[in-house]
Amino acid sequence: MKKFYSFLFLLLFSAISYSQVILSLDDDRIYIDSIAAIAKNAHSDSVKSIYSFKLSKLYLMIQDVQKSKEYLQQANRLKTKFPFLNDASIFYNSYNFLEKGDANGFEKALLEANTKLKKYNNTEAYRLRAIVLQNYGVMQQRRNNEKGYMRILVNEAIPVAKKSGDYELISGLYKAVAIIFMNNNDREKASEYLRDAQYYIELATKKSPTLAESKMETYIINAENLVELKRFYDAKKVLDKAYSTLENHPESNLNDSYFYSEGIYYAKQNKHEKALESYEKGIKSAEKHFNQIALNRLKFAEYEVLFKLKNYDKAKANLEYLLEKTPFIVDKKNYYNELSKIYNATKNYDKAYFYANKYNVINDSLNDTKFQTEIVELEAKYKKAENEKKITLLQSANEKAALLVNNNRLNSILFAVLSVLLFLIVLFLWILNKNQKKLSVQKEINHEQELSALENQQKLSVSNALIEGEEVERKRIARDLHDGLGSMLSGLKIHLKLAEKENALSPAEINTLLDNSIKELRNISQNLMPESLLKLSLEHALRDLCTANSNAKTKIEFQYLVQKPNLPKNYEIVIYRIIQELLNNALKYSGASEILVSCSQNKDTFFITVEDNGIGFDVSNKNNSGMGLRNIKNRVEILKGKLEIESELNKGTSAYIELKIKNETVSNG
Repeated sequence: MKKFYSFLFLLLFSAISYSQVILSLDDDRIYIDSIAAIAKNAHSDSVKSIYSFKLSKLYLMIQDVQKSKEYLQQANRLKTKFPFLNDASIFYNSYNFLEKGDANGFEKALLEANTKLKKYNNTEAYRLRAIVLQNYGVMQQRRNNEKGYMRILVNEAIPVAKKSGDYELISGLYKAVAIIFMNNNDREKASEYLRDAQYYIELATKKSPTLAESKMETYIINAENLVELKRFYDAKKVLDKAYSTLENHPESNLNDSYFYSEGIYYAKQNKHEKALESYEKGIKSAEKHFNQIALNRLKFAEYEVLFKLKNYDKAKANLEYLLEKTPFIVDKKNYYNELSKIYNATKNYDKAYFYANKYNVINDSLNDTKFQTEIVELEAKYKKAENEKKITLLQSANEKAALLVNNNRLNSILFAVLSVLLFLIVLFLWILNKNQKKLSVQKEINHEQELSALENQQKLSVSNALIEGEEVERKRIARDLHDGLGSMLSGLKIHLKLAEKENALSPAEINTLLDNSIKELRNISQNLMPESLLKLSLEHALRDLCTANSNAKTKIEFQYLVQKPNLPKNYEIVIYRIIQELLNNALKYSGASEILVSCSQNKDTFFITVEDNGIGFDVSNKNNSGMGLRNIKNRVEILKGKLEIESELNKGTSAYIELKIKNETVSNG
């Protein structure tokens, strides 16, 4: 593969790479030629079309734009008779919008492609949807909506990718989530997603032009993150996996980032000489591949070790190189600060002051630039408004003078008439205003009365629903006690009486009956209030709930993305009951084979998502609103939350809930 940076390649054909060059390990033209042979020899127009679409992407990847366009035209020509290919082509042709610089058109095409492909349940449709969703998420990230990008990856792209069975794609999406956490310095959370990324990339066996590169990149990023977490033993194992392949490809540009990770592995353990050896190898590799971004990272990492070793001359040379090569003013500011430290360490205080001053000037400039720009814009607007005002006043004065000279008598008459009219208008407006105030006061009183009546009615409705729900729960508990525990204890009593008369029941059988009765009592108790919720946490209780309800027919996946949970216990109970009711409804009515339960939190808002791939139902039909759904709505209203349910027949059901919560402060004493 050619070594060049291409935003379009990164955006359209893979999960976002950690580096900003296209990674190269082996020759991909052999794979591309094999795909071209399949497309050429295929007898079916549908097969030719789908492989032509794939070839258009692959040739773009190796920068053969002409062939890419030829295969895209051929695919579009052959697709017309096939509904799936017509819908898939929306994604493949979306590249044209980016080529024209139309980012909005590209986003609209992605959304349209995702909507069209939802009606297909084949693996290729799932794979394309995952790529489409990930690309749309990247566009949100470019608009500084990183939260939206994360939500799309976790809640939409990854679940769809798992249905496709494309392990390389799944790994790339997990890796993209991990990089978001790394950018926000949440290394622990990043480690969880990198572990999954490595797991899936090692499962991948399907040949692709990026598989080998993706695997090596995953190892390198994971190793770097493990080093930052000071998990050196784990980092060394991952680095060794990468090296076992890279030692056979000394010309690969993956060595640029590998030697950086190896270098910081040694540097963090104060093995400075080994770190410098790794950095030197990485620098030579990056220079050979013209990879300036990797080269700058390696040079700065090398500088940090040289500074610790008090090799100030070489450390200074690295910073001077970086100052010359970096295009970013923020980086230059940091390099000036480091130069000041070097000159201060060598007691060259004049230069230390000089570079410290340059650092402060840039720092102040960066802080003031936006403010100064706003001042200049406001000043320009002010001057323009003042000039327009002067011109208007001058014109008005000239017109008045002309009117006074030519129409003095007429103006006097008009003045008298206007005065009378003005008096009448003022009088009319005063009377109208007085009447309007009276009407407004009356309307406000009526409105308050209506609001009060609605509030009372709502409270009564909630109370009735809660009472009705409690009655249903009491009946269920009574039924469980009567039919389950009651019948077991009655049977035990009968057996004991028979045992007294005939010695027909052994102690082991009595113990078995007692054990079954105790288990039944525990099941009833668990339904009333789960012990894990009281003693452990909401996450443990929900995980137990999902595990207990999973079976051979229905798989329940649970995701808990709350970093530092500190919910009051009464909120945890309400949240547990809401999810329990949603799961019961899904298991009872949907006939789903997969259910996703996801919980996350942002500040004082707690998000719940429960999705299934079952038979769905008509949300607009009021007859579908049973007791379970009313209980959920009432509990959501108690926490002043929002409930949104989306469902279509035979397309599954999704429930989205936002709850306003009050975080409780945990005492350290």
